[in-house]
Amino acid sequence: MRGREDVDVYEAVDSRRAVRAFSDEPVPKEVLERVLTAATRAPSSGNLQPWHLYVVAGEPLAELKKHATARALAGDPMSGSIRCTRQN
Repeated sequence: MRGREDVDVYEAVDSRRAVRAFSDEPVPKEVLERVLTAATRAPSSGNLQPWHLYVVAGEPLAELKKHATARALAGDPMSGSIRCTRQN
């Protein structure tokens, strides 16, 4: 790995953390591109590569948040499962 220290896999798993508080600051396009490029290189079972990646920002993101919040508040058990539609 270029430019990184080797990390013991157990140390990496042990030190990982979940973050559930987010900033309203937009993620720079370059960062999104780097993360998405890394995601496409992730291994998959049987090399099936079943990924579907979506980047949502601006007004579509605000609408998605509004609908997800309304569903969660209404007690919808599927509120964590959001169906995405493509708008061109």
